[in-house]
Amino acid sequence: MNFDRIDMEALEKELIALRREFHTCPEAGWTEFRTTARIIEELEKLGLPVQYGPEIHVREKMYGLPDDAALEACYARALEETNRKDLVEKMRGGYTGCLAMIEGELPGPTIGIRVDIDCNEVDESSSDLHKPAAEGFASLHKGLMHACGHDAHTAIGIGTAKILSAYRDKLHGKVLLVFQPGEEGLRGAASLTAAGHFSKCDYFLGAHVGILKNQEVGTIAVSAHGFLSSTKLDAVFHGVPAHAATPDEGKNALAAAATAALNLLAIPRHQQGPSRINVGTLHAGSGRNVIPEWASMSLETRGKNGEINAFMEESARRVLEASAAMYGCTCDIRFMGSAGSIDCDPALAHKVKRILADVDGVKKILEDVDFNGGEDVTTMMRDVQEHGGKATEMVIGMPLTAPHHNGFFDVSEEVIGLGARVFASIALEIDEA
Repeated sequence: MNFDRIDMEALEKELIALRREFHTCPEAGWTEFRTTARIIEELEKLGLPVQYGPEIHVREKMYGLPDDAALEACYARALEETNRKDLVEKMRGGYTGCLAMIEGELPGPTIGIRVDIDCNEVDESSSDLHKPAAEGFASLHKGLMHACGHDAHTAIGIGTAKILSAYRDKLHGKVLLVFQPGEEGLRGAASLTAAGHFSKCDYFLGAHVGILKNQEVGTIAVSAHGFLSSTKLDAVFHGVPAHAATPDEGKNALAAAATAALNLLAIPRHQQGPSRINVGTLHAGSGRNVIPEWASMSLETRGKNGEINAFMEESARRVLEASAAMYGCTCDIRFMGSAGSIDCDPALAHKVKRILADVDGVKKILEDVDFNGGEDVTTMMRDVQEHGGKATEMVIGMPLTAPHHNGFFDVSEEVIGLGARVFASIALEIDEA
């Protein structure tokens, strides 16, 4: 489609500037206060109705929330970084993310479009070879970085809203734009899904930049497979402190956690398909000459399907509890998030393929690729499918400077304008594809 009502070159520059702003001030899951406020500001300029705060969430399904002190610290930081206290206050307690509805002037389907907005807990490279550092838009928040492209996703979502708002007279039906918090750790989709936002969607679309290795900008996969089921767990080991000179008086929580870490990684892989386990963090103890009273660990399991992931999770829980018992400790295992495997709808993917053939900037269309990882969007997709709708997750290719979740990761910014054109074109033409 030719978007002749919009200066696309100017819009792309605007979206790149927004992406760089989001990159400079990254926020982890459930703390995207400033990010959400800026998204709402951009949507307000378009006159779009926006839902946000407690009204869009189900608190009991807000998995993996940071503790109250961490939430308050991030809330206070956001208040300093934005002049929209009115928006940020409504999100206090972790109620981040927002939904916007674009009503078309013609009858037609309801189309859901989801982008994720949170960052990774990664230290960003300060090397001059890393573009954000060299050009002055690297993260200002220590230990936080957009290392998975969600800053680009957020800008793509805003760009989609700007394009569609200019073509409401040609839009059949309506578009629900979802700016999802807490994708990392598979935490945010469950709350929004439980609130019933997606049950009336006829079509539902997501997209992720990168993933495809060594692909030029302009390569789009219209569907993906290989979404691994995954469970995220935190384990806290409780022991008894003692002086290192009298170790028999203590119960060593660090020893229990270290034993668990090694044995978790030794869990046999499943014969019926891919299975994964990872211990991501381990923190313990209070001093060199003190028997560690506590240790905390974050870990995840993955599997080709729910059954294989369940095998990995059950095995992990058994290892955690047995390792604690070996050292006379206890272990508190906390569920932090999950997502399942999913199949994209071939009929929708075929419609998308036909539409993308005429989108400016699309050079190569792939019918299906192996995602080979977990994605929180699968929770929303499953809900849409269970209510009779169709869903697919696209992949937008680009060259990779470094793997996802790496301090050198960066996006090819040309994908931002392309992504907005892709989503907007699908929304405008899907009723006729």
